[in-house]
Amino acid sequence: AERRETAQQLGAALNQLSEDQRLVIIGRFADEMSTAEVAAWLGKSEGAVKSLQHRALRTLGRLLAPDTKRGPAPTGELS
Repeated sequence: AERRETAQQLGAALNQLSEDQRLVIIGRFADEMSTAEVAAWLGKSEGAVKSLQHRALRTLGRLLAPDTKRGPAPTGELS
C-alpha cells in the first residue's frame, strides 16, 4: 500500500514538470539512457539535457519533500 502511494505521489509530481523535463527524467532514470542518448532522442544538446535534468530533479525534490515549513499541526482551539 505504501509503495502504491509513493508511486502515485511520484506520478503526480512528474505531471507537474514540463514535457521536456519529464521526458529527460524518464529517459535517464526509467530507461537508463545516457545524457548523450537522451540528447539524440530529443534532438537537444547534452548541455540542454543536463540543465533540464537539474531543474527537474530540483522541482521533484521540492514537490516530494515533506512539508516542514508549516510547523506542527494544531492540537487545540485558538483562544
